[in-house]
Amino acid sequence: MLCQLYIENLAVIEKAAIDFSEGLTVFTGETGAGKSIVIDAINACLGQRTGREIVRTGAKKALVVASFTDIPEKVRGLLRDNGYPDEDEMLVVQREISADGGSTARICGRPATVSMLREIGQYLINIHGQHDNQILLSAEKHLSIIDAFGELGPMAENYRAEFEKLRQLLRQMKSLSVGEDEKRRRVELLSYEIEEIEKAKLSPRMEEMLQEKAKVLRSSEKIAAALGEACRALEGSEELPGACDLLNDAAGAIDSLRSFPDFAPRAEALENLRIELSEQSAALSASLQSLEYDQGETEAIERRLRQINRLKSRYGGSVEEILAHCRRAKEELEGISSQKETLRKVTQQAREQKEKVAALANDLTEARIDAAVRFAHTIEEEARSLEMPNLRVETSFAPCKLCPIGNHSAELLLSANLGEPPRPIAKIASGGELSRIMLAIKSALADKDDIGTLIFDEIDTGVSGKAAQKIGRKLQKIGSHRQVICVTHSAQIAALADHQLLIRKSTADGRTFTEVLPLEGEDRVKEVARIFSTDHVTDLMLQTARSMLEEGQRTPEKTT
Repeated sequence: MLCQLYIENLAVIEKAAIDFSEGLTVFTGETGAGKSIVIDAINACLGQRTGREIVRTGAKKALVVASFTDIPEKVRGLLRDNGYPDEDEMLVVQREISADGGSTARICGRPATVSMLREIGQYLINIHGQHDNQILLSAEKHLSIIDAFGELGPMAENYRAEFEKLRQLLRQMKSLSVGEDEKRRRVELLSYEIEEIEKAKLSPRMEEMLQEKAKVLRSSEKIAAALGEACRALEGSEELPGACDLLNDAAGAIDSLRSFPDFAPRAEALENLRIELSEQSAALSASLQSLEYDQGETEAIERRLRQINRLKSRYGGSVEEILAHCRRAKEELEGISSQKETLRKVTQQAREQKEKVAALANDLTEARIDAAVRFAHTIEEEARSLEMPNLRVETSFAPCKLCPIGNHSAELLLSANLGEPPRPIAKIASGGELSRIMLAIKSALADKDDIGTLIFDEIDTGVSGKAAQKIGRKLQKIGSHRQVICVTHSAQIAALADHQLLIRKSTADGRTFTEVLPLEGEDRVKEVARIFSTDHVTDLMLQTARSMLEEGQRTPEKTT
């Protein structure tokens, strides 16, 4: 139950603290006084969208704080699930709207999201505004009314979940049913790519290892060329003598002069040079013989590196990416190959799911038809107490393809006059009739949930006199077990309220101010008289208002 609403800098309301009680509370006041601002404030705390234009001119921000008692268990559960304490008996919800367009929310002093306010708000307050009458004019909304009355929400939700499974299976079937020509072309391409990659016999790090080996081989080629040239220079060939041969000849020639003292040292030196050069020649020749260099291997490695580069240009920037592409191609090829079997299985699953969904739809339609009959009877009974004794209600069910709502659409048909067949609401109902029919529906649904507070914004639109009094009695009856708040222009409804609040507009220093005042005693008599008066409130009008208030405080049972 809403027990207090604090408003600060919201439109024409500079500051207001409104206390609420059980039973029926009405807001009255002249047109334009700001009654809708109070509803906007409540909507803000319920997480509804609001803009910066609602902030009072000159203020930096607007603040709305709503306090609730007797919190429904569903709300407590949502708060616990989202980490909010469940210790206080009072729930305080706060919404702050900045003039620059920002918005913040709090629950029990802790930060909250606007969506969280909206989630818990739907279980705290049910607001009926004039636009809600459009629900009656929109046939596609009628099933939701019947579901709410018949408490078919879980059944309808279960059906929607199973229908969504069917829809997913049908999507899967469509994706699997690719054209045969496209599949054949895809299989040929994948097979070619797999064969080309596998033929290359690649392995991770192969390119790196080949590059390293090629570098070594290219170095070996350079070394071998240098050693070969040195050996040829030292050892000579068949056509030309080498350095070793020439040195042997020189050493032999000088050796013949050893008997001459002047040439003996020279002969010894040349012999040593000959021996050392022979040793160097042998060492270089041994190095050349031990060097492993294969020109054919070098060319083979170069061919492999060129092959890898071609594959990289087609399938990825590295050997690892080429191999990954090959794995994906195999998986896709395997998937296409097994597609017929998969399609067969999915088709069978879809067939079975469709049968299940059709059965659930039939059950749901039967439940809705039963609920619609009971709904019609209840609304007709409620309408009798709202000055619509001849109202007849029927529900027209029309078969349709399986869809998220079931296999039948539904439209409420009404007849407000004897002898007239029920017809679509949009074609026959006036504004006043719509208001009373919606009130009858709200009254019929009141016992179907545990929402503690119902708010009616100008439910009396288009009605007056006895019909308005009947609406007031209906609101009074609902208020006997729910908190009911009503914005009204009807003196008949105001007189039946347990509590009355006046929304009054005034001006001072060039600014407009709105205040909310509780009315009691003669102040309330004057306000009720003002509502049904013209320009001047007479003593007779005051007496009539006094009588209306006295009559209004009697219980409905005593007045029927």
